[in-house]
Amino acid sequence: MSQIVLYDNRDSTNANKVRFLLAELGLGYEVREMPLRDKPEEYFEIHPFGLVPTLIDGDLVITESNVALRYLAEREGRSDLRGANAAQRARIDGLLDTLSLELRPALWGAEEPVVYAVELPPDERAARHTALVAAAVAYDRLLDADGPYALGAFTIADCAIAGRCFYLEQLGLEHDVAPRLRRVIAAAQSRTCWDGVMGPA
Repeated sequence: MSQIVLYDNRDSTNANKVRFLLAELGLGYEVREMPLRDKPEEYFEIHPFGLVPTLIDGDLVITESNVALRYLAEREGRSDLRGANAAQRARIDGLLDTLSLELRPALWGAEEPVVYAVELPPDERAARHTALVAAAVAYDRLLDADGPYALGAFTIADCAIAGRCFYLEQLGLEHDVAPRLRRVIAAAQSRTCWDGVMGPA
């Protein structure tokens, strides 16, 4: 098989997702570090929006992290991670898409002042915190009640959640907010392959 290339940055929570799954699958890959800001012009020839990560496998270029998760699990024939039937895949895809469309914007809004030191007026910061609480509580309802993982057993949804929610515990949520989500993150981050491949180097 062709050599996988990952355009990566350790501060990218979306890159975290892909790095996590690559480690779970035991796949070797070439890392090409890419800054989050002021990217070289030639990178836009690879990723038209200039975002990180980009996964390349031979002639295939994948510019969306959730698509990369789906592809890698299917590439390796891992129906346990991707879903063994249409219903299981629909549940996994629902968690992936809702994470990106509903929870991620709220996470980013709360991360800007806390993680990236963006100066905000106190009322704006409070509004973003309120939005995060609402999104986290709603997303929590989609997760398996018993766990330990998002759908009971470990899947690519857990890679996505643990990677994208890497900074959640720094965002000042009250201790009783989104207990299922926090349980999923903790369970995923306790896996052996998490160490050394996640978060800032």
